[in-house]
Amino acid sequence: MSLSFRQLEVMRAVIRSGSITGAADVLGISQPAVSMMVRQCRNAAGFPLFARRKGRLQPTPEAAWLIADLDRVFDGVERINRLIDDMRVSNAGAIHIAATPTLAENMLPRAVALFQRSRPNVRVTIHTMDNFSVVDHVAQEHVDFGMALSPFMHIDARQILLCSADLICVVNPESPLANRASVTPKDLLSVPLISFSKTLPLGMLAESAFRKAGVAMRVAQEVNQSSVACALVREGAGAAIIDPFWLTENRDARLVALKLRPRVEITAQVLVPKTATLSRPARILLSILETVARERGRDGFVRTARGSKRD
Repeated sequence: MSLSFRQLEVMRAVIRSGSITGAADVLGISQPAVSMMVRQCRNAAGFPLFARRKGRLQPTPEAAWLIADLDRVFDGVERINRLIDDMRVSNAGAIHIAATPTLAENMLPRAVALFQRSRPNVRVTIHTMDNFSVVDHVAQEHVDFGMALSPFMHIDARQILLCSADLICVVNPESPLANRASVTPKDLLSVPLISFSKTLPLGMLAESAFRKAGVAMRVAQEVNQSSVACALVREGAGAAIIDPFWLTENRDARLVALKLRPRVEITAQVLVPKTATLSRPARILLSILETVARERGRDGFVRTARGSKRD
């Protein structure tokens, strides 16, 4: 017959205290209840577990073999209870986030730093990937939430608008366009154009802007990250149409940001699995992320859902 968890707990308490009275005090139950449990333990085990020596209950050699394993079991239970207590106040756990490089390198670091100042025991894992992969990871519930740029071709997730902004054009300070305040698709015909695949949000939006302007879009270099586009611009390889989120943290004297006219809006979205419920730590981090987005809005680069920033 197997011993129950409660019987094991009583057995350990008697071993540690050396008496029925001591075990009863530790467990907060009556002495008769402990005595009854000790008898049940003996009957269930099929051999004596304690012997009385000099007025104290001493474990038999058989019971002594169990002490180390009993300690490991109950130490583990205590750790689990501490972890549950930590989770109750959002001080432990793990958060997995999938994000495009632009958002992972700019808005997310500030939010994570603020979050972990008060919750250092919550592990945050950031997976950087392209837009399609972010959407897929969220739909498959491989992460708690994702951060991606829209528009999306197809999405099976709940969307939370983080912020929006107008696309910009970045050029090298030596570019003939550098002294202008804004450019149009027609103006960009005079320089090599650095752009994104038409399957990505930036590429889709840029192509739409050129099409509406009645100008053929001729791409000299195609990239899939704003950081690469900016690196090419720094070296004088051409002009790039990018999202302004990259510049919220990466202002660079070797880049000149120009307004793209007419305006083309791009949005940063938080994606949450449809059927999943965010953990308390994840909800807290998301709230901090929304606060960081509002801070960026005050800087003039982006607009948040709570307000509009227009020039």
